[in-house]
Amino acid sequence: MAAPKPSPLTEARPPAIPVGPRLERVLEVAYRAKRAVLLEGPTGIGKSEIVRAVAKSLGIETRILDLSLLEPPDLVGLPVVKDGRTHYALPSVLPEDGKGLLLLEELNRAERYIQQPALQLLSARRLHEYVLPEGWVCFATVNPQTSEYQVTSLDKALRARFLQVQVRADRASWLAWAQTSNLHPGVIALAQAHERILDDVPPRTWSYVSDVLASLTAGELADGTLVRDALGGYLPAAWVEALLASKDAWGARLDFDVRAVLASYAPGTALARAITGYKDKGQTDRLDELVKRLVPLLAGPEAGVLAARGELTLASFEALLSDLPGDLREELQEALGGNATAASLVDVTPPELLQSFPGSQAERRLTAWKNDALLHHRVALAITGLRAYVEQPSRLPELKRSNVARTSLGHVLVQLREKHAMPLVETLRRVGITPVRPGA
Repeated sequence: MAAPKPSPLTEARPPAIPVGPRLERVLEVAYRAKRAVLLEGPTGIGKSEIVRAVAKSLGIETRILDLSLLEPPDLVGLPVVKDGRTHYALPSVLPEDGKGLLLLEELNRAERYIQQPALQLLSARRLHEYVLPEGWVCFATVNPQTSEYQVTSLDKALRARFLQVQVRADRASWLAWAQTSNLHPGVIALAQAHERILDDVPPRTWSYVSDVLASLTAGELADGTLVRDALGGYLPAAWVEALLASKDAWGARLDFDVRAVLASYAPGTALARAITGYKDKGQTDRLDELVKRLVPLLAGPEAGVLAARGELTLASFEALLSDLPGDLREELQEALGGNATAASLVDVTPPELLQSFPGSQAERRLTAWKNDALLHHRVALAITGLRAYVEQPSRLPELKRSNVARTSLGHVLVQLREKHAMPLVETLRRVGITPVRPGA
């Protein structure tokens, strides 16, 4: 008898989560649920850093143990005989009270004699007499089981005890971090220009490159031989040359966290004074740099996370738009307007656009946004959300049969400018929904 084929429901793994705000939210949930987490991903992509960031946002402590460097007493403690019985002296690194995240790094690269007690701490929250305090949760990092790493595999039964999260480096998420972590503008400029920057070189290495560049004087930066020799220890030759070729695009460092612009920009604030100052002084390179940093953040999946956290608001975004030249304003509007993850920012929902749209409040809002150039991104967001809504297979049969929905779609299309209408027309054609034109 042939062996049964594995079920796709049991074998399929969800896609890896980018290291960034999306992953932070998952880890925050895991901490509240008191569930141990296995973070699996390549080395150098920021797994430890994201755990530190989560602990900081939660206002709790972080302790990190590199299991590949430990001997058993470093984790289990030294045996001590007391009253004729063996006890274990608690290692100082293990917490006794408070709240925090205990991160065990390199779990599947540790020796078996370290891995076993570590797994007991992760799954049972104890080691011999030691019990992990109630306010603490254990996380662990592991590397993929590929030929690139010498790892000890963890069996499925053991893995099933943990919240397993596949993680990956993500250019947009990493850029958002790099822009607020004082990385050298040369590294940021290269990341903005090359989508595959993290395919060959991990984020940690780019941080090292940034440190080297920042230590070079202006005269040393002009010495191509020195720069090639200094960076060649970290980067393949092709990336060294790409970095040198981009020197003209190296923007000046900005004096603020670009993500703060999306959360708290308003007239009269320090941020507003800085940006209007760039405009008044003709420092267009600074404005270009700001927009280059914001575009991947607004266009990527992290925008939805920032919006859910209140760290991306339309009030701040639109206040910024009013202080920017028209071409830069439109670039930001297009980036945000085409992002379905941020569609919840606008107060017009897909059902409102599909239910008796003519004469509705949704129609009045859409018309007002269309007539104000500073609000065109709101129209785009509403239509982007609508396109994502009608593409859901579970909704298609009902939408195709609904004369109300098809009539509303016809009226929506009449209201839109061509640049917003055409993407919706293409989506409707692809899914087989025929809108009813007004008067037809």
